[in-house]
Amino acid sequence: MCLCGTRCHRCIKKKTTRDVISDGFRWTEAMRIVRADHPEVTIILPNEKIQVRPGDDVRSLITPYVAVIRQALDSKRVGEWKGYTAECRIRQVRRLLTHYFYFHEGAISEQAFDLLVEDLLFVHKAG
Repeated sequence: MCLCGTRCHRCIKKKTTRDVISDGFRWTEAMRIVRADHPEVTIILPNEKIQVRPGDDVRSLITPYVAVIRQALDSKRVGEWKGYTAECRIRQVRRLLTHYFYFHEGAISEQAFDLLVEDLLFVHKAG
């Protein structure tokens, strides 16, 4: 750690992405270092997800995210749809939403969530 070899605190080297690739690093610590080293990369740690609890208005929380996901996948700027059926697209959007949200038990049922995502994707076209 120390650049001069005396283990002093003045010379402690800042950890970089290369340092955390090796074994022995905790995943969360490694992600924090990568995020500090590369601000252009978005890394959302599990404890930083938006918490959705029972009684929260799930529709108003996810609508802007569904709009951005749909526009990005339609334009093929970021990625593309993995399937052409409604079920495939709903499943893909659900998976992407879990990167941003943590749904507590009882917040919304899986069936209701599928119907909500389908409504935002195909009926009301969020955004």
